[in-house]
This record gives sequence, structure tokens and C-alpha cells, in this order.
Amino acid sequence: MMKDQEIEKEEKVNKLQWFLFVIVIPLLFAIALTLVITTIAGVNVFDVAKKYGAKVPGVSQLVGETKTTSEQVLKKNIVEQKATIEEQKMKIKELEKEAENKQKQIDSLKQEIERLNAELSAKQEEEAQSSSNEAKQTVQDISKMYETMSPKNAAAIISEMSDGDAINILSSLSSDKAAAILEKMTPANAAKYTALLTKRAEASTSE
Repeated sequence: MMKDQEIEKEEKVNKLQWFLFVIVIPLLFAIALTLVITTIAGVNVFDVAKKYGAKVPGVSQLVGETKTTSEQVLKKNIVEQKATIEEQKMKIKELEKEAENKQKQIDSLKQEIERLNAELSAKQEEEAQSSSNEAKQTVQDISKMYETMSPKNAAAIISEMSDGDAINILSSLSSDKAAAILEKMTPANAAKYTALLTKRAEASTSE
């Protein structure tokens, strides 16, 4: 009984070996050789297989499904790209609107600054006119008062005066006091009053 089983097993193994050596291996070799030859000849075996496979019902259905899937993916990508473009357009419009609102705020602030400057100029002119009409002290008397005042306070007051009044006071002060006051002014005001004092000195010299 054991011998029969062993003989049967050997027969199965022999049949499998025969199948591998006689059918499978030669078939694989033939396929490999065919692929090499067709490749050297410039024929794309896969394209040919796809072309003729499309005519076979089962294969053609598979090819058709693949094509349909590719088209669906492409259409989906196109729809997504369009949605992205529309979203970007909306964001651009929002940014443009925001920039427009910011510009309106800037224009409004500029107008407010201009109005305040106009009010300040009118107030300064009114104060200067009132001071010139009501003041009974001479420039010398006022100069004495500024000589005793701190340079910082004097600079703050003189900067608010008209150019004529400021130059009258500064020119009547001692050189040290005038220099100390100019040092406490902003660079712009200090440069302006220095230039005016220079012009007055030149005019006095020419006379």
C-alpha cells in the first residue's frame, strides 16, 4: 500500500516536471524571445495588444472602462480647477474692495488733517493779530521776559508765533540765549528761524 502511494506521488511529480519543462518554460522563453524581436523591429507589442484586444468583447469592455475612468478623472480635475479659479477671483474682489475702503479712510483722514491745519492757522493768525493789537509792551520788554525764561519753554512759545514776531524776539535776545532757544526747537523750525535771522542781519548790514 505504501509502495503504491509512493509510486503515485512520483508519477505526480514527474507529470509536474514534464509540464514545466515541456510546456511552461518553452512558452515563457517563446514569449520573451517574441518581445525582444518585436522590440528590435520597432513594434510596440502592448499597443498592438490594446488595439486588437479592444475588438475582443471582454477585453474591449475592460479597455472601455479604463478610458471612461480616465475621462472621469480628467473631468473631475477640470471641475476642481475651475472651482479653484472662481475662489481666487472672489478673494481678489474682496481684497480690491478692502483696498478701496482703506483708500477712502486715508482720503477722509487727509481731509481732516487739512481742516485742522486750516483751523490752527486761523487761530494763530487771530492770536497774532490780537497780540499785536493788545500788546503794549515793547519788543525790548518782551525780550527781557524771554531772557529769564527757560530755553525749552521759550522755544515752544516762539514756535507758535508768526515768523515776524518770532524773528523780532530772537534778534533782540543775546546770542547765547537765542542759540539755546534754537537748540530746543525742531530741526525744521530752527533751520527756518536761522535763515530768517541771517536775512535780517544781511539786510541790516547792507543798509
